[in-house]
Amino acid sequence: VEQATQIVVAEIETLARRVRAFSELAAEPTVTPALLDVNAAVEERLALLQPAHPETSYERRLDTGTPAVYASGDLVKSILTNLLENAAEAAGTGGRVRVTTRRDGDRVAVDVHDSGPGLSAEASRTLFEPTITFKKRGMGLGLSIARKHALLSGGDILVIPGELGGAGFRVTLPVAPPRESAS
Repeated sequence: VEQATQIVVAEIETLARRVRAFSELAAEPTVTPALLDVNAAVEERLALLQPAHPETSYERRLDTGTPAVYASGDLVKSILTNLLENAAEAAGTGGRVRVTTRRDGDRVAVDVHDSGPGLSAEASRTLFEPTITFKKRGMGLGLSIARKHALLSGGDILVIPGELGGAGFRVTLPVAPPRESAS
């Protein structure tokens, strides 16, 4: 009876996590666009995540000429956290994660690459669909939520060829208009 109770409690906790995750996917987050230094946001996210993955090495190629973006800081930080956490998990012990930033026309591009196993063609096609996961842990909602946040920020997330043998993702965000940059 005690073992059965533990199983039921564990399943209830799993269901509760799923409900919270689906609620986050369905919720309309507050979008408060403002000037955001993407390089600073990347550095902040890396500083938070590196202690959780000390076995992973991180390479930064942050273009110092990258202009500010006009986007919701909370949403952009959520996107970066998801992509960097996924990259570190995929890279694993002794793996590598590379983050680059650069201007791309009227957008800023943030690329995240990992040295993990990469993505199959099927995984690449269905990656942003809710509840599709190819990991042992997780709900399969992180990339769906991240893409929603990118779209709400006037950008997007794309799968790109990985530079380190694994997966690669590009987040694009709108460059701040000149009048915003001047103020």
